[in-house]
Amino acid sequence: MAVAPDFRHPLAELRTYTLGHRPSPFRAIYADYVVYEQLRHEFMNRPRARAAFLHGGLIWRLALHSLGFDHLPSVLDGISPEAVPFGLLLCSNNHTYYDDGLSEEEIDFMCGTYYVRQAQGTDIVTSWWPRPHAWNVSGLNVGFWSARCEDWFQTRLGNIREGVSRERLSCTNDANGPMTSTQWKRSLKFNPGTVKMMQNVSAACYDFMARVPGKIY
Repeated sequence: MAVAPDFRHPLAELRTYTLGHRPSPFRAIYADYVVYEQLRHEFMNRPRARAAFLHGGLIWRLALHSLGFDHLPSVLDGISPEAVPFGLLLCSNNHTYYDDGLSEEEIDFMCGTYYVRQAQGTDIVTSWWPRPHAWNVSGLNVGFWSARCEDWFQTRLGNIREGVSRERLSCTNDANGPMTSTQWKRSLKFNPGTVKMMQNVSAACYDFMARVPGKIY
């Protein structure tokens, strides 16, 4: 689709979904997860839902959890009304092309991310689900949503529902609550050879596309 660049709008005009900053100490409880899920369901009932489905990986699975399989065919209907003003942009051969894409803030939101402000003014970032930079180097990232990915997802979902405190001041050690990127990477190691395999696949794909005549990227 070719559209004049004047139709673009700054991301500041897009309604932002976020779980926001929290003062330290902050320990999420199950009620916080319920609020996050409700907000995610609300987000997925907006035009931006298509961008979440297109993102792939865990973001795709979380989108699917909100809307269900019946909404997958709608991805093929074409770009959403928000793709032109806020989505991805590609200019080539005097044409401008658009597609739906999530902002970094929206990706963090989809993963259930909190920014916990420390006394020294820095933030510790924790999330209910691993963010892409942790997921992409995990043993579950094999290029498609495998049966093992689904087993892990269902187990994690069950652990959150059954293993996170219901009371804010509980002394329970909530190992199933939000985790930092370092904790997620440690949790998702599984087969260490998977990361090397995916790096080789990505390099081979890039090499192939770089040699395709008439490329537009």
